[in-house]
Amino acid sequence: MNKISYYLMVFVGVLTCLQFIPHAFMGYPAILEHIQKGEIQEVAAPGMQIIWLYSSIMMLLTGIWMLFLSKPIKEGDNKARLQGLFLSLGLIAFGLICNYITGEIVNHLFFFMIEGVLLLLATTIFFKIKSNE
Repeated sequence: MNKISYYLMVFVGVLTCLQFIPHAFMGYPAILEHIQKGEIQEVAAPGMQIIWLYSSIMMLLTGIWMLFLSKPIKEGDNKARLQGLFLSLGLIAFGLICNYITGEIVNHLFFFMIEGVLLLLATTIFFKIKSNE
């Protein structure tokens, strides 16, 4: 049993699902406000809206996916482990790239990298593969 891996996966999954709420319901209106003020050019406005909606939906779906993976992770399923590992590497890469783009070590997107590190721990150090008995 991979209890620590399970709890880490559930924690990050729930956190990611919860992050969807402010992203979608506070962030999207903020994007519309920036468009209205002319801070985002008219030609880029539809693309920004589409990107924001897509990222909100994908944030929720990714969190749900982590919750679905948590039970197989607990049971030591190697396929679930691989999926969790890819999610962790994606979150870590996203956080690092955002740090590079903004030029800041810690910004609000830094926390995605922390989530990625927690998933990396769940799928490596704390993970024990199911024995085939």
